[in-house]
Amino acid sequence: MKFSPTAILSICLMFFSHGVLLAQGVEEASNSDKSLDKVPIRPVQNSSFYPDDDPESGKDRCLVGKFRLIALNTKDPTERLKTAELWIQSEGKFCTIAKLLSIRNNRAQWLGTADSITIDAELDMQLEIALDKNDETFAALYGLKLPPPPADDEEVQ
Repeated sequence: MKFSPTAILSICLMFFSHGVLLAQGVEEASNSDKSLDKVPIRPVQNSSFYPDDDPESGKDRCLVGKFRLIALNTKDPTERLKTAELWIQSEGKFCTIAKLLSIRNNRAQWLGTADSITIDAELDMQLEIALDKNDETFAALYGLKLPPPPADDEEVQ
């Protein structure tokens, strides 16, 4: 069986290009494991704008983008669940109401199969604390409608 030089050349090019694509895939896979160690784009900005004695004071510890980065870049659902729970427990207390609501409303999309009742409950607890246990809080969080107050001339039974 004889092959023409052009056929041999095209087969060699096909194997070479396939090998290059495989090598790129391996490199991208190894880089994706390191993606959780990403640093902010402008790390110097915090020290410039917050020159307090305590290096952690003044910095916004509740970054929704950090939670989203953890959720979207952790491939293993079990690891993603543990990491998300730890982040909410440690950083959730520094979040504003708007940030907590943003995380709560997007958690299913960001966490996928790692979303859990524990994460939902932890976010609800943080929201209750942030909203200062107001009666309207329960209506907003749990959909409970409070009965109207009785009129002055009606007796309470």
